Amino acid sequence: MTTVFLSMPGYGITSESGPMKRVLVHHPGKELELANSNPVEHHFDQPVDIQRFISDHRSLMDALEEAGIEVLDVGSLLKDDPSLSAQVERCPNLVFTRDSSFVTDAGAVLMRMGLPSRRRETPVIEAAHEAIGVPIGHRLKEPETFEGGGFALLDDRVAVAGLCQRTTQGALDGIREFLFEAGVADTFIVLNVSPDDIHIDGNFAELPGKTAVVHLEALEYAPAVFYTREETREGSYIRWLKDEGWDLLEITDKERFDMAANFLTLDKDLAIHYTGNPRVMEEARNRGIDVIQIPGEEMRKGNGGIHCMTCPILRT
Repeated sequence: MTTVFLSMPGYGITSESGPMKRVLVHHPGKELELANSNPVEHHFDQPVDIQRFISDHRSLMDALEEAGIEVLDVGSLLKDDPSLSAQVERCPNLVFTRDSSFVTDAGAVLMRMGLPSRRRETPVIEAAHEAIGVPIGHRLKEPETFEGGGFALLDDRVAVAGLCQRTTQGALDGIREFLFEAGVADTFIVLNVSPDDIHIDGNFAELPGKTAVVHLEALEYAPAVFYTREETREGSYIRWLKDEGWDLLEITDKERFDMAANFLTLDKDLAIHYTGNPRVMEEARNRGIDVIQIPGEEMRKGNGGIHCMTCPILRT
């Protein structure tokens, strides 16, 4: 008898809750000086302590590696290309790798981001995907805009996207068509969120065990739109979650402001988050989900959490 060993694919995501094997991050450096020079332009709350920010981000990378995940760093992947390395230093938000692309079984979807200063990230992220063997399945083109923090793949071939201040309807239409044609999703849900929201990952997160972290008011701001290949309808996203058997972990306004929803699922019973939000962490642990917590006081000044700082490449 001949034994055939099948190698693990290098990329592919079917939901946010599958065990993570590979993730793309960007360990920040000199580009944070650009963020400090004009925090408002780059959507930072305030200037950051650069060395502390870098140290805290290293803690994130170490925690991911200790969880058995292959951590791929954009800067390291592109260090031998002088032009791209110089471009990295012009991208102070590159650390938030969730926003510039997301990965599916049919390849990466490459964004054209809503914040104009972030559009210079696109060639950098495209080159990083090329370096790790992830094809580009779909790319947004002018004038459409969308960012990966506004997107989630759920179990049962469901995709969720937020229509907010950095999103155009045309971008969502194109992504929906790609996901349907590629067989990645059978249902596409558009969340009509408040104009003050830039992404949905401040209001919603998928945790192991069909658990959803939700901010009810934000997710019920307006009816969601549910698309399948056969029909389009409006309805309540929260009602849909309940009907589909999701366990809802509700967060308060204060917890939402403290980024309580910005979890990253690592395995069937493991997630990672910043320190803080003790009630939410206890609720997660009561559901059998262990939560690794790392310092985030400095990194959150960039208006992003751990979910924002990670682009999953492979989940199984």
